[in-house]
Amino acid sequence: MNLSLSEDNIRYIWGKKFLKEIPKNSKFYINNKYENNEINRKIQICKKYINKLKIFNWVQFIGISGSVAAGFVKEEDDIDIFVVVKNGTMWLYRGLVVLRNIFHNKIRAKRHKNVKDKLCLNFISEERGLNFENDIFNFHELMFIIPVYNEEYLNFIYSQNTWLKEEYYVKKENLQSKIAPKKEANIIVKMFNYFAFISQVIFMFIAKHKPDIQDLSQENKKGRIQFFEKDYKKNILRNYSKEFKSIN
Repeated sequence: MNLSLSEDNIRYIWGKKFLKEIPKNSKFYINNKYENNEINRKIQICKKYINKLKIFNWVQFIGISGSVAAGFVKEEDDIDIFVVVKNGTMWLYRGLVVLRNIFHNKIRAKRHKNVKDKLCLNFISEERGLNFENDIFNFHELMFIIPVYNEEYLNFIYSQNTWLKEEYYVKKENLQSKIAPKKEANIIVKMFNYFAFISQVIFMFIAKHKPDIQDLSQENKKGRIQFFEKDYKKNILRNYSKEFKSIN
């Protein structure tokens, strides 16, 4: 993954002053990712089917992440989706979205061989799970999210990660938010949510998806569901480390 940024990225994350200070011959070069028509096409697809991702009043935020947000998506790629839901609802939310997908088939599933333009629901977080680990991987994922529902909520996500400003000098304006967390689900919904967690894990075993139970349990305690390939994050961090060394 190249360490390339558009001028809009730089203004948004650090401000105009930082943009002026980048040497013209820097390997931390600038490009305009939105000149990639494929990115704009996939963003429009996501917006078109946004209602397929909404369940009751649980969804607080929906954004695009992954290769579309980073600017190197290919035509045959899917569209990675980042969703924030009300506390105590994430597994029930995922179950209902998957069940509804049987009828419209817009969301990527294990059975799909052709994933082009499918919405890939690979990261769901409850509001309690928005405090992320301080590293370059999470910095990149957070700062490059493209909001497609409730854009103002993105600043609330940033406000839960003060290390963005302390360690990466992100503009303080990006961490300012007047949004307050929603009340968590009532006890009945939370019971159904726990049942949804157990039933989905059982289904993963029956369907031979080979779930990592330890990882699922740890993320569940944090208020998150994420499906990345094993060691995906480690490999990305290793690549970033190599690129930063090449810059130095």
